[in-house]
Amino acid sequence: MTTRWMRGLGARRIFGGRFLVGALSAALFAPLSSMADDADENRYLDMDLAQLMDIQVTSVAKKKQSLTEAAAAVYVISQEDIRRSGVTSIPEALAMAPGIQAAQINASKWSVSSRGFAGYTSNKLLILIDGRSVYTPGFSGVFWEAQHVMLEDVERIEVIRGPAGTTWGANAVNGVINIITKSARDTEGTVVRLGVGSEDRLTAAARQGIKLSDKASLRLYAMGEDHGSSELPEPGMNGDTDGGDAWKNAQGGFRADGNPTDNDEWTLQGDVYRQDGNQIFYPQWLFEAPYLTASRIEMDVEGANLIGRWQHHWDEHELLTVKSYYDYAAHYDGFVFTKRFSTFDFETQYETRLAEIHDVIVGGGYRRLDTDHDQSVYLSLPDGGSNLYSLFLQDTINLFSERVLFTLGMKWEHNDYTGGEWQPSGKLLWKATDDHTLWASLARAVRLPSTLEREGAILFGSQPLPDGRGLPIYFRGNEDFDSEEALSYELGWRWQASRRLQFDLALFYTDYKNLYSLSPRLTPTSLDMMLVNTISGENYGLELSAEYKPTKELVFSLAYSFLQSNLHDDVAALNGNAIARHLANSTAQNLVSLRGGWEFIRNWQFNAWLRYVDSYAVATSVDLMQTLHTIDDAFLLDLNLIWRARPDLEFMLSGRHLLHESRVSYISEHFNPESGIERAVYGKVTWKF
Repeated sequence: MTTRWMRGLGARRIFGGRFLVGALSAALFAPLSSMADDADENRYLDMDLAQLMDIQVTSVAKKKQSLTEAAAAVYVISQEDIRRSGVTSIPEALAMAPGIQAAQINASKWSVSSRGFAGYTSNKLLILIDGRSVYTPGFSGVFWEAQHVMLEDVERIEVIRGPAGTTWGANAVNGVINIITKSARDTEGTVVRLGVGSEDRLTAAARQGIKLSDKASLRLYAMGEDHGSSELPEPGMNGDTDGGDAWKNAQGGFRADGNPTDNDEWTLQGDVYRQDGNQIFYPQWLFEAPYLTASRIEMDVEGANLIGRWQHHWDEHELLTVKSYYDYAAHYDGFVFTKRFSTFDFETQYETRLAEIHDVIVGGGYRRLDTDHDQSVYLSLPDGGSNLYSLFLQDTINLFSERVLFTLGMKWEHNDYTGGEWQPSGKLLWKATDDHTLWASLARAVRLPSTLEREGAILFGSQPLPDGRGLPIYFRGNEDFDSEEALSYELGWRWQASRRLQFDLALFYTDYKNLYSLSPRLTPTSLDMMLVNTISGENYGLELSAEYKPTKELVFSLAYSFLQSNLHDDVAALNGNAIARHLANSTAQNLVSLRGGWEFIRNWQFNAWLRYVDSYAVATSVDLMQTLHTIDDAFLLDLNLIWRARPDLEFMLSGRHLLHESRVSYISEHFNPESGIERAVYGKVTWKF
C-alpha cells in the first residue's frame, strides 16, 4: 500500500510539473487583458487608511454600514490581506485578526476560538460563509476540515469579537466570523492557480466568470488539494513519526448574481465537495488488556449546499431581504462513527426608516436540522430532527446629527431543548470628532445544548478491574443540561490619527453562567461522566489593532490581544476544578501579530508575518480530567516573495513556520494524537485572462 501511495504521489508531482510548464508557456504568450480582480487589488493599494475605514461591513448589524459606524469590535480581513499573507486556508487567515487564536491540530484539523474557550470545536464562536451557518449543532462547533473556499473568490472576512446573539442568534457568544465571497459581476474572466509545496503538495483551482447578460453574471469554479501528513513528536505504532493524516479534497461550485430591475437583486450559489483522508484514531479504548491502543483509519467527508437570496429596494432606507439555504454534510470513517446532517434555513428581513431618526430592522426565521448516525461502541448519538424559530428586532436611533447613535436590539429563539431564549443588546456610538469614534455595548448571548450534550455518549476511558475486564468510562449527555449564558460589557475607541495611521481598541468583560462540567455516576456496567451546568466565572481583556501605511509601497499591520479567564466549578464534583482549569487555560493570554508588506521594486513584493503566541494548557482525551498539557510560548514567522510578471500573471514563493522544524500547536480532546506542524515551503502561480 505504501509503495502504491508513493508511486501515486510521484505521478501527481510529475503531472503537476508538466501542467505548470504548460500553464506558464501559455501565459507568457497570451495577450494582456484587464481583469476586475486586478482593478480591485489596485484600488486597495491606492487607498489611504482613511478611505479604508469607509469600507462597508454587513455582519455587525445585518445591514450595510461603514467601519466607523459599527458599535462592535470588528476587524476586516481583505482579499489583499489574504493574497499578501500567502495563506492557503481560511483558518490561517483568521490569525491576522486580534483576539482570534487559530491553532492547527494536525494536517486537516484546526482549533479556532475568540476570547477564550479554545477546543477542536470551539463552541462559542459562530462561523458563516455568505450568511450560511457552518456551526454543527450536533457537536457544538465547526469542523474546519470540511470548510474550504477558493481564496481568490473571497471579497473579505468580517471578524466580530464579542457577543452577536442579538443579530445572529444562539451560539454567537464570543464572536462571529462571516466569510463573504465576491459577486459574480466582479469575477468575469478566467483565473487559474497552481501550487506545489512540501506540505501543500499540490493545490489547483480554476474559475470562469461569464457575463450572461446586462442583468446577470455567472461564476463557476473547481479546486483540488493534496496535503501531506503532520509529524508525531514520538515514534508511533510503526516506529516512525508519520502523523498518518494526509488528505485530499475536491470541490466545485457556482455563483450567479442578477439585477432584473433597478430595485431588485438576486443571488443563487452552491458548492459540492468530497474529502478523503487518513487519521490515527487515538486513544482507542479496549475492555481488556492492554486497554489502550491506536488504529490507522480512513475518513471521508462529503457535502453540498445551495443558497438563494433576493432583495428588493424601495429607496436607500427601505429594503426587503429573503434568504434560504440547504446544507448537507456527512462524515464517514467506518470505525468510530458515521454522521450525516442536513439543514434547511429560511429567513426574511425588512429595513426601513421611521420619523427620520429611527432605522428599524425586523425579521424572522426558521431552521430545521435532521441527523442520521450509525452507532458504535465509541460514539452514540440519536437520529432525529430539531426545529428553531426566531424573531429579530433592532432600532438604531439617531440622537444627534448622526454623531450619536443608540441601538437597541432583541433576538428571540425557540428550540426543542430549552424552549424560548432571549438575547437582548444595547449599543451606543459617539463620533466625537471626524477622527475619534467611541462606542459601548451591553449584550446577552447563549449557547444551546448540542445533541451530544443532551442525548449522546462518547467512550473516553477504560478502567482495569481486578478480574481483568475494563470498566468503560463514558462522557454522557444529560436531558436536563441547559443553555450556557454570557453577559458581556464592551468599550471601544477608533482613532484615525492621520491618513496613514489608525488605531482600534476594544476592552471587554464577560460574565459566564451555566458552563459545562462533569459529574461522575457509577452504574453496574460503566462509570458515566454526566454533563452538568456548574461552572461560572468571567474573562476580561483588551484587543488592539493598528495600521500604518507610510507610502503606497509600504504597509504595516499590528494586532495584539490580552485575555484573563477566571472560572470555577460551583460544585467541584469532579477532581476539584479540573474542567474549569481546562476551559480557563486553553487559550493564550497574549497574542501578537505583526505583518509588513513592501513593494521594493515595481511588481515585486516582499511580505513578512511575525506572530507571538503565549503559552497555554490543554486537556487530551487520554486524561481529560487529570494533567493539563502545556503548549510552550513561541514566535512564528512566515515570509513570501511575490512577483507580478505581467498584469495577468503572478508568482509567489513562501516559507511558513520558518523558526521551527516542527511544533505542536494544539492537542485535540477528541480521538487525535499529539501532532507537530512542520516547517513548509510553498510556491504558486496565478494566471488571469
